Amino acid sequence: MEEKKILRSFIQKQRDNLPKEFRNKASKAISNSFFKTKEYKQAKSIFIFYPFRSEINTKFIIKKALNDGKKIILPKIAGKSLKLFYINNLKNQLKLGPYNIMEPNEEFCTQADIDEIELAVIPGVCFDKSLNRLGYGGGFYDKLIPNLPKNVKKIALCFELQLVEKIPTEPHDSKVDKIITEKNVYPNLN
Repeated sequence: MEEKKILRSFIQKQRDNLPKEFRNKASKAISNSFFKTKEYKQAKSIFIFYPFRSEINTKFIIKKALNDGKKIILPKIAGKSLKLFYINNLKNQLKLGPYNIMEPNEEFCTQADIDEIELAVIPGVCFDKSLNRLGYGGGFYDKLIPNLPKNVKKIALCFELQLVEKIPTEPHDSKVDKIITEKNVYPNLN
């Protein structure tokens, strides 16, 4: 869909242009809001992505969650889908994957089952306030999300500039349950 490609490219350029200091500060603010959610507090195992390029820095969350005694599950690209692995050490258990994204090294990680996920942190290029998501175009998460256990909440963490008025959607696109930015939480239930 041409409209999606144009939007994806535009938002990625905008995000890439954010100063590193801003991204770092906003990532910490987003992480702190995430830690206050009941979803985080209740989850024993969290599926999350490792930060790539100018995305929110999820390493803050991974480190704190491990310190809080939670299990962390990271994805690894395997052909056209994602394999899931538990990690407990960012320094020793990751290696560079096919898209230059750090991912679990199978030699040092235990495979996880999708049914073991209690909370899913979902990446995306942009989102809208109707909780629609536009991914990177690989379809990895469009395949994963429908297979998550039904009770698992899907939370997106992104910068406010990644929120757009409306994302063009197709039947296979999956929504998230909550979006946390450095400025707000959507849906805003206050």
